[in-house]
Amino acid sequence: MPAYEEPESQIDRIKGQIKDSLFPIAGWIGRYNTTWFIGDFIAGLTVALVCIPQAISYANKLAGLPPQFGLYTCFVGLFIYCFFATSKDVTIGPTAVLSLLVGQYFASYLPGSKYGSNEQITFAITLAFWTGIFQTAVGLFRLGLVIAGLLGIKNINTNNAPYQVLYDTLSNIKGVSQYDAFFGVFSMIAILTIKYLTRWGQKKYPWLRFVGYLRNAIVLITTTGISYALKDNKNVVFNIVKTIPYGLSDVRQPNTSLSYASFILPAIPSVFIVSILEHIAVVKTYGRVNGYFTDNNQEVVAIGLTNLIASFVGGFPATGSFSRSAIKSASGVRTPLGTFLTGILVVIALFTLTGVFYFIPSAVLSAIIIPAIGEIINFKILKGLWEVELTDFLGFIIAFVVTLVSSLETGIYASVGWSVLVLLVRVARPKIKVLSRTAEGAWVDPEAEGFSKDTAGITKAPEGILVFKIEESLTYPNSGYFVDRLKDTVIKSYRYTNAAHLSNGDRMWCDDTEERAKKREKDGLVVLPPLRAVVLDFSAVNHVDYTGLQALVDVRDDLNRYAGRTVPFYFVNVKRHELNTLIRVPLVESGSQVDATPGAPNTPKIALPKLKKTPQQIQEEKDRRLLALEYFFYNVDSAVAAADNETASILASEKGTVEVIAQ
Repeated sequence: MPAYEEPESQIDRIKGQIKDSLFPIAGWIGRYNTTWFIGDFIAGLTVALVCIPQAISYANKLAGLPPQFGLYTCFVGLFIYCFFATSKDVTIGPTAVLSLLVGQYFASYLPGSKYGSNEQITFAITLAFWTGIFQTAVGLFRLGLVIAGLLGIKNINTNNAPYQVLYDTLSNIKGVSQYDAFFGVFSMIAILTIKYLTRWGQKKYPWLRFVGYLRNAIVLITTTGISYALKDNKNVVFNIVKTIPYGLSDVRQPNTSLSYASFILPAIPSVFIVSILEHIAVVKTYGRVNGYFTDNNQEVVAIGLTNLIASFVGGFPATGSFSRSAIKSASGVRTPLGTFLTGILVVIALFTLTGVFYFIPSAVLSAIIIPAIGEIINFKILKGLWEVELTDFLGFIIAFVVTLVSSLETGIYASVGWSVLVLLVRVARPKIKVLSRTAEGAWVDPEAEGFSKDTAGITKAPEGILVFKIEESLTYPNSGYFVDRLKDTVIKSYRYTNAAHLSNGDRMWCDDTEERAKKREKDGLVVLPPLRAVVLDFSAVNHVDYTGLQALVDVRDDLNRYAGRTVPFYFVNVKRHELNTLIRVPLVESGSQVDATPGAPNTPKIALPKLKKTPQQIQEEKDRRLLALEYFFYNVDSAVAAADNETASILASEKGTVEVIAQ
């Protein structure tokens, strides 16, 4: 009888996995009920009244596209996301950062192109197409300022660096239309006034919070009504949105040719990064706030499919919105289907309200954007970054300064580059600890864990036993650092007991072990215990590559020479994959078998083994594995006890003997 029987066919199992993981809606739609629908409908209606003016504003003022493409992006994202979402609160659509990034690309990749031209539209939706493809693949494999718009100032390119936008704004402020300025400043003041008054009043009247959520819609409706009333007055001139095509009559498709893909490829990475980071941040935030779990890989699939499919109806890059998601969460949404209801309302608006959208004052769209962007700027976090993690603080400063003097894209690349550098430094220089035991039985580094001032109850490992922990995978970047730290700790804390002293002529030119041991004599560290065994806590080690494995072998050989005897290595909390790696390892080029475990000595091989092993070879390998497993443990206490028992004779033989180091 086999030890394991497959309960179902491979195909059925894969189908089940796809259904459960790729389509989370299948797990809850059967339980959908009237109570859920009421909550979803209220939230969907509330978010729709926020989503429509924001979509028009972001497309028109930040991305530099005709306003209908903001609505196309919005409704498709809302429709698609609910089928793949693991978050009920997130609302997909145009966001300030992504829209601004797309607008800046027009200046970089399409210099001289006209506002809202066909080439700009094709570029934006093709960017969404390829970004969606890459995002979907990643998920499946689990692997400026707009003050000028507020005042109605012309000849300002808001896609320039922020300092340039500010300079151009101040230089052209004399040509401001008083009516554009009125609509812009009045609208922004009204939006902020409603926001703070309702926030103050909702403590006594909770229903006022919904008035606060709809502040953009209230101001947009009011100013559009004023604009319509003034349409026949020739003395009052101001900019309006004008024609938005009816329904889906202006739908466009991406350019999927490979030649155009090569042209647009350099623009994809920053959009890809911003879209995923912003979306996952929103998802994780509201999952944590509302007490449910989300799947990051599935969310990447969802945002990827949203961008991919939306590109075929004129959508430009989209992601999860913090502001709209906050409103949706506070409105009592119950399931991801709330986004679908919002999408229906946006489509209805496209088929019924485009005539009304004609009279929206252009400056009002900028007035909607400024408070929205202000909500995502939080300088208070700087204090926390400074106190908690200096590298994060420096990353913030780098991103802010580079974006201010250059562009959003350059700022993104600079901050990502800094993050990669910090990651590499942390991998190459991981935290390495010498552990001691607390009274509660935990093994900690007294200095690193904050016990340096209160060492009551802290006991060191038995004399001659070193308990060592690396808090990172043991790989090529840090293997040399790991070896150096381990050897330094041994030389500092344990006696040099190799009686076979070599003459200077027989020693390696780089072997300074005896000199370092003699230096301790000058420091008064003469009476030290001999090194008996090393216990390696691998609880934080998720991967050991070939170089890391070779480092273990090399340091074991070095410690054997230092002690003048075999120093056994004991491993604790080794992951299953790494356990197999340490026990069954490949052959190196020299033909000697690498072995980082003490139970199986290196056996020289003249040639590579045959693919088909003989029964004797199979039995030898089995015996070797069983012998090696004696040095692997689930907890540090067991490993230390085993090391202490096995090497007790070393300590006993040297008891009462004081040796002079390096005579």
